[in-house]
Formats: sequence, C-alpha cells, structure tokens
Amino acid sequence: MTIGLDAVIAACLLANAAGLIAAALVVYWRRAPPIGPRLLSFVIGVLLGAVLLDLLPHLWEATGNLAALLGMFVAALVVSGLFDRVCACSHRPTGPRGSKTVHHHVEPGASSVHGAELLLVGDFVHSLVDGALIVAAFAVGLVPGAVATMAVAIHEVPRRIATVTLLVRAGCRPALALGLAVCAGFGTVLGGTLAWWSTEAIRPALPAALALSAAAMLYVAIAQSAQLFGAWRTRMFTLECGLPFLAGILIIGGSHHALELLG
Repeated sequence: MTIGLDAVIAACLLANAAGLIAAALVVYWRRAPPIGPRLLSFVIGVLLGAVLLDLLPHLWEATGNLAALLGMFVAALVVSGLFDRVCACSHRPTGPRGSKTVHHHVEPGASSVHGAELLLVGDFVHSLVDGALIVAAFAVGLVPGAVATMAVAIHEVPRRIATVTLLVRAGCRPALALGLAVCAGFGTVLGGTLAWWSTEAIRPALPAALALSAAAMLYVAIAQSAQLFGAWRTRMFTLECGLPFLAGILIIGGSHHALELLG
C-alpha cells in the first residue's frame, strides 16, 4: 500500500463532505420541510440511475454471469422487501389497547417511514463499495487515488441529496436526517479501512454488497414512484416532473462516467 491508513480515512471523509454539504443546502433551503413533486422526481431519477448505470454494471463485472447476477439481485430484492415490511410494522402507531390511534405529530406533507431505513442500509452498503474503490485507486498511485476520491465525491452529491430528502419526507427533522446520512457515509471509511487491511479478504463480499445496495435503492424508488403516481400522471411530460427525473438519471450517469475515466 502506497499510503497510510490515516490518509485513507482522510480521503474517505473528504469524499463524503461535498454530498453532505449539498444535502444540507437542499433541506434547509427556504426552510421548507414538505418535499414537492419536482424534488421527489429528481430523487427517484437519482435512485434509478444509481441502480441501472452504476451498481448493476459493477455487479456484472464482479460476477460475469447473467444467471448469478439475476439470482443475487432477486434474492436481495426479497430481503429488501422483508426488511422494509419489518420496519413498517415496528413504526405502526398504536394506542394503549392496540388501537391504531396516532399519538405523535408528523410534519404536513410527510409520508410514512416507508423505505427510509432500507434506503439508509442501501446507502451504507454503497458507501462500503466506494471506500474500497478509493483504496484500490491509491494502490495504483497517489495521483490516481486523489482523482478517484474527487470522482467519488462528485458521485456522492446526488446520492446524499436523495437520502436526506427521503428521510425528511418520511418525517425526520432536517438535523436528524443529516445525522443519519453522516452515519451512512461512514460506510466509506469502514470500506476503505477494510480494503486497506486486506483487499483480497473483502473481494468475495463485493458482489453481495452491490446486489443488496442496488435492490434497496430500486425498492425505494419503486415505492416512492407509486406514491407520486398521481402527480406524474398529469405532469410527466412537463417541466415540473419530467425534467427533474431526467436530470437525476443524467447526473448519476455523468458522475459514474467521470468516476470510470478519472479513477
């Protein structure tokens, strides 16, 4: 390894900084907690772009077998669905005698916590992979590692915005949503540290990590698309929903392309 563990940790922290700053600007902009259809359309585009243009291609490279890719992805989707169902049951409001009376207040415009925890899991696992990619680049040299760190930082911006936006929409306070995003971002540090100690030891786990992250993000994107269907039905081909959705996909595609070229 050409650099020390302290430099790896610093690079992984820097890779998360831009995304967290961008997410903070979005959720605190004009102090408007309710998430409208335009921002939600952008978030769904980001999630679908991350799955189709980033995670699944990497999973194909890791497996090299279509049957294995599909099998792992379907299994990860089933696990994601079960995990989300368990989380939904744990958050179901009940009264003192089992009644479904709500005893807490949720922000106007906020939805249920459907998919929020699952998205955090997917984001954390994706961050693990990003940390391993940064260390792999530093193994080649200092300049490739620095460039890969910058590319991952650019790639993190739309993902962090998506994560924090959906957490706020689920009813989290902006400060709590940002704190949870910081925790998910520490997956980069953990992945980089594990890869620094032994790249070969974590290589067999990368396909499963990629499949789980892709399945979690796809599941949440589909769930949020269903909730936004009424708005999309009337606005899909207008500037209000169509362009933000396309922008989310293109930003992920462009940042992924930059990561491939620079890293």
